[in-house]
Amino acid sequence: MTDLGSRDYSRSRAVLMGTWDYTDFEQVFAVKRSFNRIRDLLLDPVCGPWPEESIVQIENRRTLGTSRVEIIDALTAVTDVAFFYYVGHGIYDHRERLCLTVGDTRIDARYTAATGLPFEAVRDAFRFSPAAVKIAVLDCCYAGLATEEYGRLSADRMPPVSGAYVLMSSGAFETSWYEKEAVAEAQTYFTKALVDTVHEGISGAPAGLTFDHIFGVVADRLVGDGRPEPGRRIEDHAAGWVFARNNAPDAPPEPGADPDAVYREAYRRETKEGVERLPVITALYRAAAATGHTPSMNRLGQIAEGRVQARMQGIEPGPVDGAALSEATQWYTKATEAGDPVGPLHLGQLYEEQYKEQNQALYWYALAARRGNGAARERLTGLEQRIRLGIDTTRQLGGENDGEPEPARPAPSADGTIGSLATNVARQRWLADWDGMGSLALAQCLDVLIDACGGSHGEWASLDEAEQELILADFTARLPRRTEFASAARRYYKDVGPGNLRAHAARLRRREN
Repeated sequence: MTDLGSRDYSRSRAVLMGTWDYTDFEQVFAVKRSFNRIRDLLLDPVCGPWPEESIVQIENRRTLGTSRVEIIDALTAVTDVAFFYYVGHGIYDHRERLCLTVGDTRIDARYTAATGLPFEAVRDAFRFSPAAVKIAVLDCCYAGLATEEYGRLSADRMPPVSGAYVLMSSGAFETSWYEKEAVAEAQTYFTKALVDTVHEGISGAPAGLTFDHIFGVVADRLVGDGRPEPGRRIEDHAAGWVFARNNAPDAPPEPGADPDAVYREAYRRETKEGVERLPVITALYRAAAATGHTPSMNRLGQIAEGRVQARMQGIEPGPVDGAALSEATQWYTKATEAGDPVGPLHLGQLYEEQYKEQNQALYWYALAARRGNGAARERLTGLEQRIRLGIDTTRQLGGENDGEPEPARPAPSADGTIGSLATNVARQRWLADWDGMGSLALAQCLDVLIDACGGSHGEWASLDEAEQELILADFTARLPRRTEFASAARRYYKDVGPGNLRAHAARLRRREN
C-alpha cells in the first residue's frame, strides 16, 4: 500500500461542507460536531495527515453565495484525489433531485433548487475534474438520490477514466438520523460510525483501509443499532484507494517492518490462536510476502490449499481445486523464482497430488533437492520408484498382480497384532529383544519396512492404511531379529516383489476372510 505518512496531498483537495443553523429547518448542532470530526480526521496522522491548505471548508453558510464556485475551483484544480463531504439537512426538489441545504434554503418546492445546492452541481464539478480518484461522502436525508438517474460522478465518462466512490448515509427516500442534544457530544450517527471506525481500526483488515473496508463495518454498526442502512456506489478503481491507516491492535505492520519479525508473529498466532484469526494471520503473511519474504509466500500457499485451516481445526485437509489451487500454485511459484528451496517442494506435491502430472512433479522435486531440501530428495526417490514399477496410486485393492504366486512365509497371526504374537513362547522370546515392549517392536518394524519398500514416498505410499497394516502384520509374523532388521525387511520386499505390495495385501485380506 502507499505509505500514508509520505503521501503527497498537494495535488488533492478535500471540500468539507456542513450547515447546522437554519431558517426553515430544525437547527442540528450534532452536525457541527460531525463536521469538525471529519475535518480533524483528515488532519490526523491516521489519514496521512492531509495538510490544512488542501482542505476547503464551507462551514455553516447563511446563503449559497460563492459556495458553488468554490467547489468547482477546488475539485477541478487537482489531479490526484477530489474529496467532497457534506453533512446537514438534505431535501429533494420538485424533480426529485437531491439538494444540499444552507442556512436560508427554503422548504417550499418552488424555491428549493434556487436556495439549496443541487447535488448535480457537485457532480458537474467532479465531471470536469481531472482527479484520478473522486470520493463523495453524504451524511444527509435522501442521500441515496445522489446515485439515481443523474447521480454518476462521471456522467459521460470523459477521459481520462477515473474512479469514483459515493458513500451515502441513507437511501433515496429515507431520512438520516442524529443524536439529540441530551446525548453528550451529540453527532450524526453516520459520521460518528465512520470516524470511530477509522480511529479504532478494523481487525483482520490490511494495514491500509479503503472505503470498501470502512463501509462494511460502518453499515454493520448502524444496522445493528437499528439505524438507517447506508449505501454506496463504486465506479472503476476507487474502491482500492487507501483512505486511512489501520489502527487495529492486530493490524498488519506498516511497510518497512522487518519481514522476519512479521513472519514469526504470524506463525506464533497460527500455532496459538483459533481459526477465526486466520484472516489476521493471512494479512501478516501477505505483508511479509510483499517484501519478497519466501517463507511467508509458502505459508500463503498452504493457506490457499486449506492446510493451515485444517491443522488449526485438527482435521484432515479437503480437496483443493479451482481458484484455491491456482492461488497456491502462484505463491509457490513466486517463492521458487526467488530461489527458495521449499517452494519447489510444494510445487512438486501439487503437480503430483493435484494436477496428476508426474513429469512436472519430478522436475520440481529435483530442483528442490538441488537446493538442499532433504524432504524433496525423499519424495523424488519415492516417485521415481513408483514410476519405474508402474504403480498407479489411484488403483484399488486387487490389481493386475493378483495372479502371481505367493511367496513362502510363516502364516500371520489371527489378528495381526503384537498381543497375539506374544501367546507363543517363540514370540515372547522375540519380544524380549525389546524388553517385552510390543509397541516399540512394532514401531521399529514399521520403520525398516518403509525404508525397504522405497521410503515413505515410494511404493509404500501407494498403499492405504488398511493395506499397510496387513503388510506390517505379515512382516512381523516372520519374527525378524532385531540385529538383522534392515536385511530382513529387504528380503521380505524382494520375496513379495517390487510393485506387488498392493496385490499382496489383497491376498492377505482374502486369507483373513
